[in-house]
Amino acid sequence: MVLLEEGPAASRFRPNQAHTARYHMQEGGGMVATGNGLLPIAAGRGVGGGTLINSALSFRAPETVLDSWAAALQDEDWSAAAIAPLYDEISTLIGVRRMWESVAGRNNQLIAAGAAQLGLPGGLAPRNTPGCMGCGECNFGCPIHGKASTNLTLLPIAWQHGARIQADTRAVEVLVEGGRAAGVRGLAHHPDTGEFVGEVRVRAPKVVLAAGAIGTPRLLWHQGLARSLGPVGDGLHVHPGNAVLGLHDDEIYLWNGATQGAYFTHPDLPGVLPHAFTAPPEACLAAIGAVGRDLADGLAKLPHLCGCVVMVSDHGTGRVRATRDGRASLRYNFEDADLERTKRGMVETARVLFTAGVRQVIGIVHDIGWHNSVESFEAALSDRAVDDFTLYAAHPMSTCRMGLDPDTSVVDASGQTHRLPGLFVCDASVFPTSLGVNPQLTIMAGGTRLGQRIAQAG
Repeated sequence: MVLLEEGPAASRFRPNQAHTARYHMQEGGGMVATGNGLLPIAAGRGVGGGTLINSALSFRAPETVLDSWAAALQDEDWSAAAIAPLYDEISTLIGVRRMWESVAGRNNQLIAAGAAQLGLPGGLAPRNTPGCMGCGECNFGCPIHGKASTNLTLLPIAWQHGARIQADTRAVEVLVEGGRAAGVRGLAHHPDTGEFVGEVRVRAPKVVLAAGAIGTPRLLWHQGLARSLGPVGDGLHVHPGNAVLGLHDDEIYLWNGATQGAYFTHPDLPGVLPHAFTAPPEACLAAIGAVGRDLADGLAKLPHLCGCVVMVSDHGTGRVRATRDGRASLRYNFEDADLERTKRGMVETARVLFTAGVRQVIGIVHDIGWHNSVESFEAALSDRAVDDFTLYAAHPMSTCRMGLDPDTSVVDASGQTHRLPGLFVCDASVFPTSLGVNPQLTIMAGGTRLGQRIAQAG
């Protein structure tokens, strides 16, 4: 087995967003979907992929979601009961455990406490960070290897079983011979300059695309293969989100402690997942609009900020295409119902923060201002349109979805494309629907299920 990876072989971690974007984010962190709003979408790269720079949250998909997949695919191997042992296996391999108090940090502790006082499910979150010391730098890459990203866990296992890894090489073409996939062509480049250094061709009886829900359809569209494979790139889901920040009397320093180490759910808001907001100080200042003449006031507030991201399992959809030079062309339209659920999630998040002791709250919404009560905040949100919100997404999925009908899906329940034998897809793009939780663990468990099927395929 040979793995081609566009990003660098060695982790190039620095506690700096620009550095992370350059080395460990697809297209330099500059992908933006246009539609009825502007939506930045992040995706990782490097040996270890998105696990290098994610927040390490390791939720299992809701059982109702997995069971709906199994029903649609007419395949019980995708049911919650059948996937549970795979979740167990992967969780053990990557060290998933509930975040512990000693490194959680004040922001996570406040969210957990506020949710508990309101009787809401949640608390400190499951994360694959067995060596966590609470430095809050997961999104820049763990500097102490305390996060069990796949470059430290699953890929070494593959290496021990004979896999070869070719980094700094972007796959640009699926080779097709005799009506079936026969290999991949890649372009190797210098990791710092981007200079072309050579072509790599790999011939194989089975070709697996795992470039993510943006990278996989982008490659197929740029090559010109997408139209023959069905609805490649359609049906994009992204888990869009906004955030609510609170101002506490105590010093919180929300960038210290476990990255996104707490969460809660609300029984009246299925598919809405508030979880801790973590960002460096400069991003926090921007989030509350503390620029120009307001900077001094923002600096005074900065140590006292706490807050949550409010993420929704979206019904809105988008699409992925490729530009002439091979970059992603993204569109996404936010549904009104999703916006209303986002607002309601923000209101319940404000309630949790006030219960935890904050004095004021603010949303990352144009000119919304600070509010002293849940009721005031809710009223301010009520008439806001989608383009008032500063939205963000980092969970692209469903662009080469599994299904039974080649006209409405790209791959079957084994991950093989309906219309090109020998070509498989094994990433979040195969998800039939939006997931509703951070997808890391489901991508790994689903990949394990697909790997079993691929190994058995003729």
